Amino acid sequence: MKYYFIINPNSGKIDTNQFEQRILKECSKEKIKYKIFYTHNAGDAKKFAKKIPDEECVVFSVGGDGNLNAVLNGLAGSKNKILGNIPTGSGNDFERTLNQYDDGIHDFDFGIINGRHFINVACVGLDADVANNISWIRKKKWIPVSQRYNASILYTFIKYKFKKVKVQIDDNQSFENQCTILAICNGQYYGGGFRMAPHATLDDELFDVYFVEKMPKIKILPLFVKLLSAKHEKSPQIKKYQGRKVIIDSNHRYTFNVDGEMVTDTHFEIEMRKHAVKVFCNKEFVERIIGK
Repeated sequence: MKYYFIINPNSGKIDTNQFEQRILKECSKEKIKYKIFYTHNAGDAKKFAKKIPDEECVVFSVGGDGNLNAVLNGLAGSKNKILGNIPTGSGNDFERTLNQYDDGIHDFDFGIINGRHFINVACVGLDADVANNISWIRKKKWIPVSQRYNASILYTFIKYKFKKVKVQIDDNQSFENQCTILAICNGQYYGGGFRMAPHATLDDELFDVYFVEKMPKIKILPLFVKLLSAKHEKSPQIKKYQGRKVIIDSNHRYTFNVDGEMVTDTHFEIEMRKHAVKVFCNKEFVERIIGK
């Protein structure tokens, strides 16, 4: 079975020469044929994944969650190609959930939001704005790379305006309210380690949906502390639901963060696709490629 590596060379932990050497070493050891693609422009990862022949092979995303999302969208509809992930980004949240599974090839669910596929989390609200504002923070060269996420939290916290949304989950649950956070989760983690959905699994055919209603800003930071330790579910401001389809409407254009990418609209339809992607898991192989 052939391996393909779609590498984002701008991802934080990549030295391309060392990566190529480790890929050569590990694939030669197992007598595996392989090919490497490097992304240079937006859309490259999806394009490369899509043009790979639809035969049994593993297509590795080498980068962050955004690169993984692009590769997933390129593989969507394939009957034979298998998704792999070598996490080298700053968040790597999908990998935190994937590492809870045994090595092997798994049939996992994924979601679709307004035509875009995602395997981890789609969210709108304070958390999404924090992630989306990272692109603006990156332009501030005086902010250390290690502090970009914290800087985005502070900036977003000061500027944040609560979002009024109307939400329908399947055909039996609906509500309208202002939100601090609305997260539709297939995986457990997002935001670089916040465990929003501690009981979510990648193959249960359900989204775990979390709605955090409008709350005084002074209470938001303690909530983030609870999220880090997954102790937030008992908070009275948080409502949890489960479902296969979520429809969200608003009178304003809002931006969802979708596995590190952005989707902006006033109307969002989010649907579950059960067991729709095969995912490769081999923890030791991934660690050797990363160089751990």
